[in-house]
Amino acid sequence: KEYVKSSPKTKTLISWYDLYEGHHVTLKEEFQKKLFQEAVKKAGDFSSLGRKIILGRKTISGCSKQLRNPTIKTLKKVAEYLNYSLEEINNKIITVGKSSNFEPIFPFNLHTSEGAEIRAAFLSDGHVDKNPVKPLQYCAYEIELHERLIKICKETFGEFETKTFFGHKTYVTRFPAAISTALVLSGVPRGDKGKLNPYLPRDILLGDREMQAAYLRRAFDDEAHMRFDLKHKKRTIRLVRSTDITGKVGEPKISEQWIRIRNLPKNVKHNLLEGENILLSNFGIETKTYSVGIYLSKKNNITAKWKIELGNQDSLQKFYKHINFTVKDKKKKLSKALTSYQNKKL
Repeated sequence: KEYVKSSPKTKTLISWYDLYEGHHVTLKEEFQKKLFQEAVKKAGDFSSLGRKIILGRKTISGCSKQLRNPTIKTLKKVAEYLNYSLEEINNKIITVGKSSNFEPIFPFNLHTSEGAEIRAAFLSDGHVDKNPVKPLQYCAYEIELHERLIKICKETFGEFETKTFFGHKTYVTRFPAAISTALVLSGVPRGDKGKLNPYLPRDILLGDREMQAAYLRRAFDDEAHMRFDLKHKKRTIRLVRSTDITGKVGEPKISEQWIRIRNLPKNVKHNLLEGENILLSNFGIETKTYSVGIYLSKKNNITAKWKIELGNQDSLQKFYKHINFTVKDKKKKLSKALTSYQNKKL
């Protein structure tokens, strides 16, 4: 209950007017002309309308003649001046964004299993830029994870063009900038997640088991390591996350090297990992959570790393039954690990 209270509230049903106001929108031609011409008629002329809603005469003229696309801010001003329902404009929008290759399906509904999975991906291997007009990035080595994320993003947000390419160390996919505000409203922060230390989105914490399983499946696909070493009797799943704790602990004497510390101060914790542990417990999955250590960088930033570990047969079986992996290699290792228990009994 305390964790849920600390987790910020989320908005998961997102309409066009919730997005960043600087994005341009392409409207159905006749609708745009009619809307702006009605506003001009009500005000008397271009200049009068401009004074009433604080908008440039050239902008009003261009939009009423379909010579330019309005921004979300401009469209909201005109619609509100006419007392026109903002909700009814959802199906009048053709594209959003500068490149005009994003054809949205409004409203976006993120309170679904797919919505939970999308947020898990961007809370793990994704990045939402501080600048709302820059595209989102998702970085992961497994191509199958990129393909899956593109598919469910198109189902959730609408049609768009993208390419997956190999970057410096891994594969990268870019997503439309207009999606970023929807993710932020639903619990994914802008900027460096390592410094922001976000919580697990509240609606997922309070959601049904299907949503929670979808979130965990993606988080473990992105961030977990499945170890199966029969020779050394190792059958474990480990989910590892880290966060910046500069100023919260004393500075280590050795820089650029991980220092093992099992017990960090109580005020130092990884919020997302704690939420994921709560979700696992909802499925009766026992875990061990512990600090791996801390790292001092050249710039004197201190990073702490934690692990969630599933290491007994019962937990692995429940994980396999309720959550499992979609990454083929991890899924295969987990299946082999469980089979090895059965062979041992025989």
